[in-house]
Amino acid sequence: MPYLTNLRLDPFERTGWPDSGTKYGAQQYFDWFKYEFWRFVFVQQQVEKLAMTAIEFPPMQRGASFNLDAVKAKIEAARAAIAK
Repeated sequence: MPYLTNLRLDPFERTGWPDSGTKYGAQQYFDWFKYEFWRFVFVQQQVEKLAMTAIEFPPMQRGASFNLDAVKAKIEAARAAIAK
């Protein structure tokens, strides 16, 4: 017998590991991985092919840096130029 959950009381739809049918978790949710796991392997193989092209055609420029060290250095250089 399925277990009904009031979604107003459980808005995040928490599920646990199903011990006894669907009373303490969604059995079909875990079955989904059993039937669809091949997709993860397929995507992993496609990403591997893409990564191998970086050996033959390496990047032409440095990767982007997402920290503020370069910005701080430019500000300090501008302040030093104004102070002279």
